[in-house]
Amino acid sequence: MKPSGFKVNLFWDRYSLASLCLLAFCVSLGTATVSLSKALVLLGFAACIVFNYKYLFEFISSRTYLIFIWMFAAVIWMLISMTWSQAAELTQWQYFYAHTRFLWVAIIFFQIRTRERGLIVLKWLIFGQIFVLCVSWLLWLGVEVPFTRIPKEKGIAFTSTLEQPVMLVLVLVAIWNFRKYFSKQWGIWFVRLVILAAAFNLVFVMSGRSGYIVFLLVVGHQIYKVLPDRLRWVALMSPFILSAIFYVASPVFHKRISEITTNTGIYFKNENLSHHVTTSEEERLDMWRTTALGIVKKPILGYGVGSMPELYKGEYELIKTPVSQPHQQYLFWWTEFGLVGLMIMLCFFFALFKDAGKLDLEAKSSLQSVLIVLFIMGMFNCPFFGVGMGEFFFLEIATLLAIKNETTPNEKNDTHYSYKETNL
Repeated sequence: MKPSGFKVNLFWDRYSLASLCLLAFCVSLGTATVSLSKALVLLGFAACIVFNYKYLFEFISSRTYLIFIWMFAAVIWMLISMTWSQAAELTQWQYFYAHTRFLWVAIIFFQIRTRERGLIVLKWLIFGQIFVLCVSWLLWLGVEVPFTRIPKEKGIAFTSTLEQPVMLVLVLVAIWNFRKYFSKQWGIWFVRLVILAAAFNLVFVMSGRSGYIVFLLVVGHQIYKVLPDRLRWVALMSPFILSAIFYVASPVFHKRISEITTNTGIYFKNENLSHHVTTSEEERLDMWRTTALGIVKKPILGYGVGSMPELYKGEYELIKTPVSQPHQQYLFWWTEFGLVGLMIMLCFFFALFKDAGKLDLEAKSSLQSVLIVLFIMGMFNCPFFGVGMGEFFFLEIATLLAIKNETTPNEKNDTHYSYKETNL
């Protein structure tokens, strides 16, 4: 019986790793593949609890990352907010499920467990974006690629102008920080080629302005880390310098940035708010206005989970389509969960920053950059709430949290990332 049990444990252990690698690759390919992959990961998670239950006790006793404490606090507060929410019960649970997407950090991290497995999953996350990057360049060149996004938009393969550039930035962060490790595996010229192809794609092909912003800030962050103290003012200025260069050099960058002032001006010129908004800038400004007015009425506890659609139905209703979220993470949580919920989310960010300090240097730098992207993106979108984008963030966060030094100090000095390679 003992050998048989060992084989069952080993099977599910390998299955969970394979399902995580599948999710890591598919999370770049759109919601359909993400949903299927998540189902397979959940099966692996359940099997690990049943057949490898010892890992659960090890996880609870030894993995004391602060982020898990604040995730638990957020879930409890969301459930409590249902007691005063006026939304329909079905809507409440739909929003609860969407809001608690961050629980995938725990589900994925529990199955990764070790640095070795974390690096394997990270590689498959990168493979997925390299595939999307190749398809993006082919579409930009006018090549017809099957199964790509319809209606077609130049360079966008499977997701959207918001998601694809941000995902590419997140992977670019990992490749850059782990460049020595990946150069040994793939060759330094291949790593350099991927970095250059991704950077040029972001600036000259992609049209997502959120992608522009987080790319510039991540570059500034990496410059800040390598420059001596007396020159760090250059890093602080680098996003502005680079944006000026891109504005002149890239027609698509120039066009998309120019649209911000034009469309924002149209919204504010309409003093009576009498027309239906049609641009993303106008939509965001109107949703932020409505949300802010709602917060003033219930600032401490909020309206409860699932309340956003009803809150927007006010006097003007300038947006024709139903509004599910205000495209601003902080206003969203403040509206539905009050100041208490907003503070829990900010503690989530702080905990993630503190937890990054426990990791290997490469993982620490990567996670800090991911945190910058997540924090800044929350000012214009709701990355916690969106399917696909949320899973990408939380998958990378869970993977980086697992890349923690597990050797003695002497071993670490002798060789970095010395482990037995797993064939996946």
